[in-house]
Amino acid sequence: MKPFITILSLLFLLTFFSSQAQNVGIGQATPVSKLDVYGGMTVGTAYSGTTTAPANGAIIQGNTGIGTSAPAHRLHVVGDVRIEGDFVNQDLIGIHVSAVQNIPFTNGVINPITGTVVSITPQVGNGVNHSGVLITGFARVFGGTLSGGSSSMGGYFMILQRSTDPGFATVTNLTYTSGTCYIKTPNGAGSAAIGFGDGGHVSYVDNSLTQGTTYYYRLALYPNGVAITSGTYDVYERDLAIVQLKR
Repeated sequence: MKPFITILSLLFLLTFFSSQAQNVGIGQATPVSKLDVYGGMTVGTAYSGTTTAPANGAIIQGNTGIGTSAPAHRLHVVGDVRIEGDFVNQDLIGIHVSAVQNIPFTNGVINPITGTVVSITPQVGNGVNHSGVLITGFARVFGGTLSGGSSSMGGYFMILQRSTDPGFATVTNLTYTSGTCYIKTPNGAGSAAIGFGDGGHVSYVDNSLTQGTTYYYRLALYPNGVAITSGTYDVYERDLAIVQLKR
C-alpha cells in the first residue's frame, strides 16, 4: 500500500510542477507570461554584466526578429507595423538667404554664392544598408547691370559643390544647371537689351560618404556670356537643403 501512495504523490508533484513551469518569472514569484521579467533586461555578451538596462526596458546587442527566426537587421519585422508617435530616420538641414549678391561678370570664373553653405556629418557609412544624402538647391539670378555687343547673351552655370574643408580649399563639382538672364539683339538700326530674372535648380543624391566625416555643400555661379563686356549678375533668393535618408 505504501509504494502505491508514494507513486500517487510523485505523479501529483510532477503534474503540479509541470503546470507551474509553463511560465517563468525573473524577479516575479507569480509569472503570468511565458517569460515574466520584473525590471530591466540585458541581452548580449558585450552588455551582460557590464551595461545596465533602462528602467523597465531592454538593451539587446544583436539582431531582433519579430515574426522571423532569421533576423537580418537590428529589428527585422515580418508583418504589419503600427507606430504611434514620431518615427525619426533622417536629418534635415537647410538655409535660405535673400540679401542680393552682385557677381561681376568674368567668363570662366567660379563665384561662390554667399549664404548657401550647409554641412552634415553622416553617422553611418555608404552602401545599401546605410545612408544617402539628397541635396537640393535653388537661386534666382537677374541680369543686373550686364552689358554687351549688339548680339549678346548673359548665360551662366549654377554648380553644386562639395568639400570636406569648411573653407572649400578643395572642392568637388557634383552637378550643375544652366540659365540665361540677359539678351541683346539687333533692332532695326540699333539694338534692344533685356535683363530678366531666371531661376536655377539643382538636385543630387550623394552616396559616396564616409562615416563621421563632415561634408560641406554650397552653390556657385559660373558666368558663361556671349559677347558680354561688363556688368553684374545679381543673385536674389537662394536655398540649399540636405536630407539624410537612413536606409
